[in-house]
Amino acid sequence: MKKYFVFLLLVACVGLQAQNLPFLRKQGTATQLIVDGKPFIMLCGETNNSTGSHAIHAEETLKALRANNFNAALVAVSWEIIEPEEGVFDFSSVDELLRSARQNNMKLGLLWFASWKNGFSPYAPEWVLKDINRFKRVKSKEGYNTRTLSPLCIATRDADAKAYTELMRHLAKVDSEHNTVIVVQIENEVGVLRQTRDFSDEANKLFKSQAPPELMKYLVANKRKLETEVKTPWEANGSKTTGTWTEIFGDNDDTEMFFMAWHYSLFLNHIAKQGKQTYHIPMIVNCWMPSPRPNPGKPGAYPSGGPNLSVLDIWKAGAPDIDILTPDIYGIDFKTQAANFHRDDNPLFIPETSNTEGPATYVFAEHDAICFSPFGIDRSSNGMEREYTFLHHVMPLIIKYQGTGLMRGIYKGRNEVDTTGCEFALNKEVKVKISYQAVNRRPPTESAPQQPTPPSYGFFIKTGENEFIVAGMNLSVSCESLNPSRTLWLKNAWEGFIDEKGEFIPQGLHNGDEAGFLRGDDPSHRIRSLLYPADPAVMKFSVISYAK
Repeated sequence: MKKYFVFLLLVACVGLQAQNLPFLRKQGTATQLIVDGKPFIMLCGETNNSTGSHAIHAEETLKALRANNFNAALVAVSWEIIEPEEGVFDFSSVDELLRSARQNNMKLGLLWFASWKNGFSPYAPEWVLKDINRFKRVKSKEGYNTRTLSPLCIATRDADAKAYTELMRHLAKVDSEHNTVIVVQIENEVGVLRQTRDFSDEANKLFKSQAPPELMKYLVANKRKLETEVKTPWEANGSKTTGTWTEIFGDNDDTEMFFMAWHYSLFLNHIAKQGKQTYHIPMIVNCWMPSPRPNPGKPGAYPSGGPNLSVLDIWKAGAPDIDILTPDIYGIDFKTQAANFHRDDNPLFIPETSNTEGPATYVFAEHDAICFSPFGIDRSSNGMEREYTFLHHVMPLIIKYQGTGLMRGIYKGRNEVDTTGCEFALNKEVKVKISYQAVNRRPPTESAPQQPTPPSYGFFIKTGENEFIVAGMNLSVSCESLNPSRTLWLKNAWEGFIDEKGEFIPQGLHNGDEAGFLRGDDPSHRIRSLLYPADPAVMKFSVISYAK
């Protein structure tokens, strides 16, 4: 009985530890990252690729980010540093990162640069790269070894997984009580560059073999919601459930990309599964985004097989142990790319993007995003300080309303031409209209050249039947009656702040001339702070409706 009691106590202790680790949890339609028992939104930046190997530079970077209201950083940890000789592990660089992060009250996401980085294999140890017989390479059509390790090689998979598991074991030992590391990205922008697939003898044989039944089962079960890039060729070829890759999807470049996506997903899922058995925290995989729909270009111009939108469903079928598939977004189609990766089975997490003010607020409000992270942030975080300071103050409100369907994001990029603004239904009879504030109205002259139009961004939250909050900058708010027999007065415009519970605390009432630009019977209230006019503001409005 005594031994049985001790066993139960040990199980309970393990369970308590697991409960304290970072994990993902649903809130309404949103998925939130829970850290230390609370939802945590990552106001993040990704450092340069080598920052994690340079203790002094890493510490200075984390200190500077914390001073500008960043609460997290994504930092690379490379296999070649962790395991310089096979079976010999060195975690001193990881320990330095943990120390610096804790000292600066920052959370970390570790980027596991191992078998692949941006379609090649420059971060694998020398003992792996030198042995091309044991650790096989992707082959060109001509039969040459490329600079990319093959995802079909079990020896590479097992060696990578062993090193990753040792890293997870080390984190379990030194960080489980601190939760400094809250997410891990496995590899970076995997896929084959400059060709559509691996043309080794093994790959050629597998490509001509039957497509995996696990994939076909997934396609059948999810037929109604498949992305069009997979669904269209599958249906065009008769929605077969058995056959070779070309029999099921057609004989073309995309099919070769589908084939590579399946094998990369199996490889990375094996690593994630092994790692989670040792230290169960959220694990993600990112992708190099091709050109937007409908013309993404030829696979190989971007890493063929990485989890881009075209093969998202194949990755979901092959890698169930990976929590989130994430987009690196650098194109002008930011809103579309973000929306595409926000699915019921895939919360939005942006690990790489441009250093631009505005889109972070938009994705946290519009898509319940978990993370926004400009790349190369240790070079310069200009443009993010003001927005992250604003988000730091309003974060309890955003967290409170994520997943409720009552919050919407607003964003127009710098110099983006958009005169339409956006509209939101407050109730059956009231429409809220948001216009983007054009700051530079005067035509340019030699003495006063035209300045770039600043970004407009923020969010809208319905807080009651006749009241709402709009927060942000370079925005104007008005209302339109949907009932022809009634008119509206957007009477109250309270400026305020958000407390720790996500409640709006009023500070001052904007009225008369201070309310904005009065246009006859249609007052348009400008979102601005009386105390800090150059910064974003939080304002709460109420609507009065009366008969004409």
